[in-house]
Amino acid sequence: MQVDVFGTPQVRRDGRPLDIGGDVPRALVARLALAPGEAVPTDELIAAVWATPPDSVLSTLRSHVSRLRTAGLGTALAGTRNGYLLDVPRTAVDHARFEDAVAALDPSRPRDEQLSDLFELSSLAGSSLLDGLDAFPFVTPARAAVVEQRRRLEEDLAELALELGDHSLAVAVIAETVERHPLHERPVQLLATALARAARRSEAVDAIDAFAERMRDSDGMDPSPRLDALRASIVRLDPAVVEPTRGPAETVQRVGVAIALTRFVGRSAELRTLRAGRHRERLITIVGPAGVGKTRLAVELAREATTALDDEQYMIDLADVTDPEAVVPLIASVVRATELTVDAIARRLTRGRVLLILDNADHVLGAVAIAVDALLARTADLRFLVTSREPLRLPGEFEFVLRPLTDAQAEDAWRLFSDRALDARGGEPFAADEIDAARALCADLDGIPLALELAAARLDLLDIAQVREGIGARTTGGRHDSLRTAIAWTYELLDDDLRADLIAVARFAGPFTIEAASGVSAGPAADTSRRIAQLVGKSLVSVDHSASGRRRLRVLESTKEFVATHDTEADLTAWRARHRAWFADLAWRLAPSLRAFAAADTVAVLDGFRSDLDAALEQAIAAGDRDAAVRLVAGQAPYWYLRGLLRAGRERIDRALAVPGDVVEAEPIAWLELSNLAYQTGDAPAAFAAIARAHELGERAGDVDVAAVALARAGYGRSLFGDVAEGGRLLEAARRLAPEAEPWARSEVAMAYGQLLRGEKRLDEALEALTESHRIAASIGYVWMITSSIYVMAKTLVDARRPREAIGLAASGVAGARALEPAGALAVVHAIAGACAYVERHDVGARLLGAVDEIGIGYDYSTATAEGEDAARLRRAIAAGLAPGEFEREYRTGRRWGWDDVMTAIAHLPQTPATALIVD
Repeated sequence: MQVDVFGTPQVRRDGRPLDIGGDVPRALVARLALAPGEAVPTDELIAAVWATPPDSVLSTLRSHVSRLRTAGLGTALAGTRNGYLLDVPRTAVDHARFEDAVAALDPSRPRDEQLSDLFELSSLAGSSLLDGLDAFPFVTPARAAVVEQRRRLEEDLAELALELGDHSLAVAVIAETVERHPLHERPVQLLATALARAARRSEAVDAIDAFAERMRDSDGMDPSPRLDALRASIVRLDPAVVEPTRGPAETVQRVGVAIALTRFVGRSAELRTLRAGRHRERLITIVGPAGVGKTRLAVELAREATTALDDEQYMIDLADVTDPEAVVPLIASVVRATELTVDAIARRLTRGRVLLILDNADHVLGAVAIAVDALLARTADLRFLVTSREPLRLPGEFEFVLRPLTDAQAEDAWRLFSDRALDARGGEPFAADEIDAARALCADLDGIPLALELAAARLDLLDIAQVREGIGARTTGGRHDSLRTAIAWTYELLDDDLRADLIAVARFAGPFTIEAASGVSAGPAADTSRRIAQLVGKSLVSVDHSASGRRRLRVLESTKEFVATHDTEADLTAWRARHRAWFADLAWRLAPSLRAFAAADTVAVLDGFRSDLDAALEQAIAAGDRDAAVRLVAGQAPYWYLRGLLRAGRERIDRALAVPGDVVEAEPIAWLELSNLAYQTGDAPAAFAAIARAHELGERAGDVDVAAVALARAGYGRSLFGDVAEGGRLLEAARRLAPEAEPWARSEVAMAYGQLLRGEKRLDEALEALTESHRIAASIGYVWMITSSIYVMAKTLVDARRPREAIGLAASGVAGARALEPAGALAVVHAIAGACAYVERHDVGARLLGAVDEIGIGYDYSTATAEGEDAARLRRAIAAGLAPGEFEREYRTGRRWGWDDVMTAIAHLPQTPATALIVD
């Protein structure tokens, strides 16, 4: 038997609800269920259920008890000399389970587990209790007790979030608590602290001042000295109070999840429901009309999550995707899957807890449903948050309908409108004679948040009566499309230049920057910046910041849909030509920085432009624009390697080079980069063919860098596959060219020469060449070659039977490569595994091999492909030191490891500094 008192009280036996009668019997069962297994005295039970007991109340009570027993409660409803009791274990009653879980909260547990528990319990405490039983005397105190428990849970949750450094989560949680408990000091103290640490110091002071005013209005009391001291600390910017805490909560890796710049208003009940759903459901779809705030709600929900829920989050905007076939490739590209397939996405996302947010899924709903269904079936810890105008209609989908801010939420609409109006009016609030018109406008706009923001944005120049009159003039009667009306009215008020700019920026496939908008428009940057700032001020263009702090702009889907009807094919065609030319120039211009200290910044820039770079390539191929297509792929190839997009990168280069036309400037580099991607994906014949073509074109163009590196890569490959003589001939030719080459090319030639010398067993000379490669690469920040030289040095040290030095050197290489070049980091771990055979740690070596093979799936890194005979020889050396069957057992253990396990194992291996090498 199970008894639920949260929601509408009900009793279930074997999963089936029992018909226990009307309100009085339900109230009797509910009151007894609040103390399961405990006798409730008869007079106390009567007082709990009957506000004014009738004369025959005892016989009435016995009659109800008899019918309840007959209805299925049987002996579970027992009468004793001390009263009545519900004879069921506490685990059978949801309220008792809640109370016991609260009592069992353990502050000594890991903090992410505590956070998860507090989330779940505070969400449950926010559920309705004893629905439909408002008239019974025991209900009000029972609800009050849960409300009080909820307050304490939310305070503890916010405090823990502050300790973990997640200030946005603390604000989201405790701001609601302050609203519900306006005269409690601790929530205000936590809210002010969280706001201050989130760099919202003026709001923090306002929160304290508002509390002080409430206290004085309520009972004439002043806040405590503690709160006064906190206010003073915030005002004088005391670092102990206002500086952000750095903690584990910041380790959630987010890609594409914007940092909103405006205050989130209302939606407290919706967030509470979705928070609870995130702990239970793998697929949540937020459904609602355009402009209702689906995207913003999804961002708020994602941003407040900590490592108690997610390790990684990816947000993908599908607003501009019209081809269903493009859905899976776009998802694969954003999550850095090695191929543009569902299987590759699943392989990439099988390790760790990942939240995938698919925004604006409306136009390709069927393709999204198929992809989500397939990925849910292939993964265990992947969860989806989808925003759409209609649900995916998949089994297990939790459909959450987001409605406009009307009826019970009309006050939130007013708060949102007045908040945005305050910004537009330079901080000037509505006068008393304006408020009626402002509230009426909120009603006119049906509580659609985007429509409210568009209307508020025009209050910079117009008064409230003019705004209402302008929007009302477009109303045709009845319940009009308030969002489209607001967009159309705002659009019509623009001058011709602003309209043209809005149409132009609405064509970008993803987020854009002022630089991109100006470059594609071919107009002066200052003019573009000024006009886009005006569009931002009118809420037609939104601004957000990435986690790196980069400012990005975007046009919302509903606005894009409207302005698309004002676009023309001729203008669009001309814009696309400028778009692909500008992005081709960007990719080609940034390419050298991917081999320098600026690589991490450049990767972040290319991440932000990923959708438009892909769109530009597709446009270039479709238009037969060979120059743009080749510059796009040649420029991005090192980025694809660093991001682990090996197969996708190779496929794109192949397509670009297949565009008919003459040889173009970027072609030698494109062939050179193709050689690396082909080799890394196991196609050695294609790699050697690409190297030959790169060398031919490099010589023809007089490009010493390409010619030298092509010869070096050919020599490296030949020596690695056993043809040392041919490798030597090629490397000597490369070394003759190297003095005239750029540093990045010289470092590659030196690394390849070191591999050749290693193959010839000239180990001291090999280490000298590899040290030189590392020195050059480190001097310019060439991450790939820094990692590659360390990798080959480690293998050379193992060959020289200096395994402790090999491990010490390689351990530093792994730490440096993980963030930007995970495939290279795995290669170095593979070298460490080989060294384990020579420090009598064969078991750890087998586990590291298993971890490399498993983690490598996510980056398309295969030891058999990349290492050739070296991999097989290493495996044999490790297996030789283990008993029969032990290698496979340890290897399987390693396949369950993640990066943290790998780093811990490496840290405990015997190692010494490689003192003979110069490694800065």
